[in-house]
Amino acid sequence: MVILHQLTAFEVGQVKAHMHHGLGCTAIRKLVFKPDGKSLFGETAIVNCMNKLKESPSWKGAREEGSGAPRKTTEKQDEEIVEWVLDQRGEQRVSVSRVQKQFPYLRKFNASIVEERLFEADLEYKRRREKCIVSSPEYLGARIEYCWGVKRKHATTLEKWAYTDGITIYLDRNEDEHQNSKRRALGTKVWRASDNSDSMHQDCIGPSTYSKAQGKPVRVWGMLACGALYIHVLAEGEVMNNYLYAELVEEKFGEWCGNCEYLVCDHEACLRSPEALLALGKVHLQLVDPYPAVSQDFNAIENAWKLLRERLNETMPVHLESRADFVQRLKAAVLWLNRRRANQLWYLSTNQKERCDDCLETEPPGGRTKW
Repeated sequence: MVILHQLTAFEVGQVKAHMHHGLGCTAIRKLVFKPDGKSLFGETAIVNCMNKLKESPSWKGAREEGSGAPRKTTEKQDEEIVEWVLDQRGEQRVSVSRVQKQFPYLRKFNASIVEERLFEADLEYKRRREKCIVSSPEYLGARIEYCWGVKRKHATTLEKWAYTDGITIYLDRNEDEHQNSKRRALGTKVWRASDNSDSMHQDCIGPSTYSKAQGKPVRVWGMLACGALYIHVLAEGEVMNNYLYAELVEEKFGEWCGNCEYLVCDHEACLRSPEALLALGKVHLQLVDPYPAVSQDFNAIENAWKLLRERLNETMPVHLESRADFVQRLKAAVLWLNRRRANQLWYLSTNQKERCDDCLETEPPGGRTKW
């Protein structure tokens, strides 16, 4: 079935802009898509639009009153369609055919009528965001309660919060893995020929999708406090547990935390064990309580880890490196962040209220934020 579309004000504006830059009908036709985002308008439609714009440069695509076919749905029906789609999009797959089944009066029309009504309401059929969400009502409620608690706190209190967590970075074991890591450090996109003729060129091939968690692990624990990042590299083969964490707290946290009095950490068992709580008391650190589960976006050190990984990508060596060489590069990257990204680290350390505002503004409130 061929679905016909009338040029809207948006497409007319596109045609006008391309005409302004000296493009002809054939070139413009290849640049202006129908509302479905896939198919192109016919040459006749573009020519007619260009002629109309030449006659009346201020024309915005509106039909003359009384011209064209009568509108097939009422304003009330249009509102009903849009309201139902918005209400059901999280409950079921809302396709055009599903909308037609829901509203009997749409069954006598083709699919373009439904598409046009949704496009008119500024809705497009687009890929869902890949960001994970917090869906459990139990988690949502705890996150909302936490946010309101943070918003009531004074800024000077929040400046005394420190954030701790660990990451694992994998060292390449052979040259193939190293080449893959270098590709990954360059990012997921590259300028390529539009006709894909160079798609198999070596410099256009992306990193392996199986590369995550491959290689030799280097486990790192850290703290973000007072706008500075501190790290401790676990010995080869060590994995964080109750006693190792308690030992780390006693040996390092007192020095790392500076003027901070409160600690944000996730809900891993070893971080809240009796041994850990006893060690925190010795260095005069108190856990932020209540801190909601499944809330990595409130733990500011996660954002510091992202900055650290970016710096490691920027300093990726040409050849394979040993564990000792990597640890040296890792420490240099932390030092670089503390010197060159101090303002950004301070902002991450002190923007809990902004994070909570974002959380409360999600739909539904309490959902995962950009952080």
